[in-house]
Amino acid sequence: MTLFWILAAAMLIVATSLLIFPLFGRRTHSDQDRRAQNVAIARERLEELEAEHASGNLDDQALAQARRELEEALADDVAGEDVAEAVTPRRRSFLLPGIVAVLVPLLAIGLYLKLGTPGALNPQAVAADSLVQGHPGKKMSLPEMARKLEAKLAEAPDNAQGWYLLGRTYLQMRRFADAARAFEKVHALVGDKPGVLMPWADAIAMQQGGKLAGKPFELVQRVLEINPHEPTALWLAGMAYEQQGDHEQAVRHWKRLLPQLANDSESRKEVEALIARAEKALGHPVEVDTAAAKHAAGSGSALKVTVALDPKLKDKVAPDDTVFVFARALSGPPMPLAVVRKQAKDLPLTVVLNDSMAMMPQMKLSRFPKVRIEARVSKSGNALPQSGDLEGEVAPVRSDRREPLIVRIDQVVP
Repeated sequence: MTLFWILAAAMLIVATSLLIFPLFGRRTHSDQDRRAQNVAIARERLEELEAEHASGNLDDQALAQARRELEEALADDVAGEDVAEAVTPRRRSFLLPGIVAVLVPLLAIGLYLKLGTPGALNPQAVAADSLVQGHPGKKMSLPEMARKLEAKLAEAPDNAQGWYLLGRTYLQMRRFADAARAFEKVHALVGDKPGVLMPWADAIAMQQGGKLAGKPFELVQRVLEINPHEPTALWLAGMAYEQQGDHEQAVRHWKRLLPQLANDSESRKEVEALIARAEKALGHPVEVDTAAAKHAAGSGSALKVTVALDPKLKDKVAPDDTVFVFARALSGPPMPLAVVRKQAKDLPLTVVLNDSMAMMPQMKLSRFPKVRIEARVSKSGNALPQSGDLEGEVAPVRSDRREPLIVRIDQVVP
């Protein structure tokens, strides 16, 4: 927001200067031209007098008298210009530029506040508004957003992004059957996209009490056919095989996942524990060639983010408060490019935001050169900002950055 106003002020200064400078110079040039013209006329008159004197039509005394009168008239004319310029014109020349310098910025700012979208300076507000395409600045509950989206989709049933957002909203509301139907609609419109198949599988699995058998497993396998290194699909496939009792296949999928968790120590430890449990059930280790997985881990965008809470806000946080870490495009759609959900008791924590977390295929982190990293402690567990939440951000951040970065949560949402 600060950067926007700095750029706007700079543009106003340039525009106002272009209007003011000609006002200072206009009268000066006109006065100089007039003086030059008076001098030229006086010289011509003097040449005429000297020509008459040379022809005998004007004696010496008459020539001297005419010369004195011409010089006095020219002196009075030039002096009069100086006096007039010193009193009235200069005062007017400063008055008009002063008026322009004040009115132009005031009019520009006034028109922007009246006709523009000041709320767009807050990316979190824009993200909330974009879900329902209206009511700027109004914070809505999940049920309200769901109703708005349902109404919009009743008018435009072919809006794939609308169905996707409705599905994500249903997931947060734990309306898993409705979420599954929404993602099924998206799939019918866009086809086999990993960013659609994964939440669809998740919704059906949650509807089945966490069981991945049947349709969820089919969807996960379809994702791995499209992208054999998709990390969430590898994780879920391993879980599905373990639920089936096929521990060897479970280990194979989890070991292919491990290289992609090099910068996420918490997730890596969890997967290593799953592998150890499965290999213990097998009675022997499973050898897996992870070269391809290591190559996949080195490609695309992956931002390592450490989130810390400002000590002065420590008393405002409960251990079970939800912590969201987002990556959003600095210039582009407000929808998060990657999201990680944790708990306040884990702070300080380190996460990795990468392409695999994209909500939609065209919303990958690597497709946007500069992003904004946000961290928020949500008192309600809602992904949208609420009054009393705590937040912090870092921007701009290059999406191909390899060095770790730190986000400090140090503000309270009003």
